[in-house]
Amino acid sequence: MTKQKWGILFVVASAAAMIINLVYFKSGDYYDVIRILSYAVFIIGSLMIPTYAKAEKKTDS
Repeated sequence: MTKQKWGILFVVASAAAMIINLVYFKSGDYYDVIRILSYAVFIIGSLMIPTYAKAEKKTDS
């Protein structure tokens, strides 16, 4: 898998973890730990998704 696909996977998985954490674990012991980890993975995943592609150099023949 490419870096971009891993980034998309991290963003989607961490967003789902945030939602599940808010709905089910708000009164649980691991609420803060899961929240911090899911935010960190979300930010890392968003940095792994490039917003531009490198331009290829054209050579004159």
